Amino acid sequence: MKNFFIFFYAFFLGQTCFANIVQNNIRIPIDVPVKDLDPTFTYYEASIELSEQLFIGLTEVMFNDSECHVVPDLSEKWTLHEKDTVYRFYLRKDVFWTKGISGDKGRPVTAHDIVWAIRRNINPETDAPYAFTLYILKNAEEIHSGKIKDISKIGVKALDDYIVEFSLKHPASYFPYLLSLWIYRPLPAETVSLHKDKWTEPQNILTNGPFIVKEWQKQSKIILKKNSHYYNSKNVLLSEIHFIIVQQSFAGLHLFNENKLDILGDGFLSIPYENLPIISKSEEYEGEFVSSQKISGQSYILNIKRPPLDNLQVRKALSLSVNRQLLTDIITQCNETPAKSFTPPILLDISNISEEHDFGIDFDPHQAKELLKQSGYEDGKNFPELFLMHPVSENYLMIAKAIQTFFKFYLNIQLKIEEKDWEEYNEIIFQKDRKKAPHITCFAWGADYPDAYNWLNDAFIYSQGFTGWKNKTYDNLVEAAGKELNRKQRNQLYKKAENILVKEEVVFIPLFFDVGKYLIKKSIKKSPIIPTYGQQLMRWQLKTNFKK
Repeated sequence: MKNFFIFFYAFFLGQTCFANIVQNNIRIPIDVPVKDLDPTFTYYEASIELSEQLFIGLTEVMFNDSECHVVPDLSEKWTLHEKDTVYRFYLRKDVFWTKGISGDKGRPVTAHDIVWAIRRNINPETDAPYAFTLYILKNAEEIHSGKIKDISKIGVKALDDYIVEFSLKHPASYFPYLLSLWIYRPLPAETVSLHKDKWTEPQNILTNGPFIVKEWQKQSKIILKKNSHYYNSKNVLLSEIHFIIVQQSFAGLHLFNENKLDILGDGFLSIPYENLPIISKSEEYEGEFVSSQKISGQSYILNIKRPPLDNLQVRKALSLSVNRQLLTDIITQCNETPAKSFTPPILLDISNISEEHDFGIDFDPHQAKELLKQSGYEDGKNFPELFLMHPVSENYLMIAKAIQTFFKFYLNIQLKIEEKDWEEYNEIIFQKDRKKAPHITCFAWGADYPDAYNWLNDAFIYSQGFTGWKNKTYDNLVEAAGKELNRKQRNQLYKKAENILVKEEVVFIPLFFDVGKYLIKKSIKKSPIIPTYGQQLMRWQLKTNFKK
């Protein structure tokens, strides 16, 4: 079967993708066919990677080793007013919209484009998946929920063509980081209005980032080329990026070995777990295998509306039966950190997790058995079969099988595993009838910006449609933390909220925190891997980029 898939990809994508390596071009796999390039609907890994190359926002997050900071991008600077609740951003005047395929230069990008995009994104009829990250703006949540009908009342306005003002509902030190997200990026109103859901087709699309769309074959590949009108084009070092649809990791590894891909790993297409131990130590991949810091983690989320997961003691028993250290030692095998919390400790300023005795949840099979007994299921007797679903992925399947083994060995509980393609998976897990949705599904989250609010608020809200869980104390803690400007005090509030989520109520089962794992061809001279999704490929370069 594997040979069939490998043959299929090579045949289907055609020789033009692989025949010759063109100077300054790079070939990257993505694991989901891209249906839309609209930043409004960006939320999964492949769409984030594409948005990052095509569109720029007011700010950009820069990483330097373990440190990160936010810098202007579309903006030149910003100022704070009215007790840190009003931000004014002053836009560059050399950023333009550029036409797809032709690369023709369009009109300047203005503050009005930002205001129009945000109003579009908060409109409940738009159904933007990341609209909740706009809730920090005045009246945004009320507009999105339908309580306020006048969308113009959201806290953003253009003071002139190049000054945009944001009014927040409370101070938020992380707000400049938020503005780096795709949901805050400007859109060309006239193009979107004219072409509607076809506006991102190559012949229609306007972008303002380092690359433009050259070609798009929706089931096989999308080719981006350097935008000569990008304000910093002189420092864009790649001529083209060929994103190739490869949905199976083993097929991606084969294509990499055949010199038909230049990179494999993580947000593009994961390296198969079963091959990692050999790859990480093999001389064959010396100089190509790269591991890096990453602010992301793997968890399972629980559907508490479907029995028996409506029973708190059952949920605790399941989480306590997961041997996270064994999972990372045997399955992932690349120095991932076993997770006792949902939020990465680095975002809570925790340097030594072993010293946090009252924080998070640990592996304790004896307590798990006792809790199951107290729930009326001693030794798993009469316990109904649990149902776990995940998107198609060999790596997700290996993790699920490990969890299946833990549940059976420690609790004598049966776990049924099913995988679906991405579109069908989302329809099933978020269906309205929660008693028909799976008991458990996987939840991978990478930081959109380096603050725990992105996990305990943004990620939590995104997952809430699956869990069906609400808790006023949790909500109050996270809200208070979002308003708190003192970092130490803010993190104390976050820790209390975290304990409610994974220890007291057990809505999430944390598994491990990721390490970035990549195979990168030696022809790539410089490849600054950042620890979040949305790699800044405009800064990558090949050896051929260097002048002799």
